[in-house]
Amino acid sequence: FVSDPSLTENEMANRSLVESAVAAYRQILRGCEEEEFSSFDPGEGIADIILCVFVLSAVWPARVPRFLEQVYHATRPGGKVCFRDYGMYDVPMMRFATSSHVKVDEGVDFDGVAPRLFVRGDGTISRFFHVETVKAVFEDAGFVTEELRYATVYNDNRKTKQRLKRVFVHGLFVRPEGNS
Repeated sequence: FVSDPSLTENEMANRSLVESAVAAYRQILRGCEEEEFSSFDPGEGIADIILCVFVLSAVWPARVPRFLEQVYHATRPGGKVCFRDYGMYDVPMMRFATSSHVKVDEGVDFDGVAPRLFVRGDGTISRFFHVETVKAVFEDAGFVTEELRYATVYNDNRKTKQRLKRVFVHGLFVRPEGNS
């Protein structure tokens, strides 16, 4: 099951999947009508492991509960979701212009503030998470948190001699055995 809100990434994934002869489901989230998004069904319990890497940050906050419901549905009981996404105060968040910030009416993050949502130049969105927010949305979908933390990485730019501190949220979530 491959899902990426970027058309370019979907095209690259499709080429890779065709070249490696791996069968997968694909759903483009960006630009989908709510009915299409809501009706997408990858199949019950088709995956032991789902990689959700820099995906949730590109899903509109109002669609996150339904998206994670679909992920839960696709995960086998006892299966896991490996999660990594942008953390609060990551370098890109700090670089976004104030004009790129999107005000959303639906929901609040852990700290009671509206989700930190920004629009990139290509029209895709980017959201930055607290670990508590990630825990809440996954547990609301029925998952059990096995591991959840901030992961910080330093990127060294040799050309500019800059050291950039990246902040990600890393998590491992399990669909409980015996739950449908």
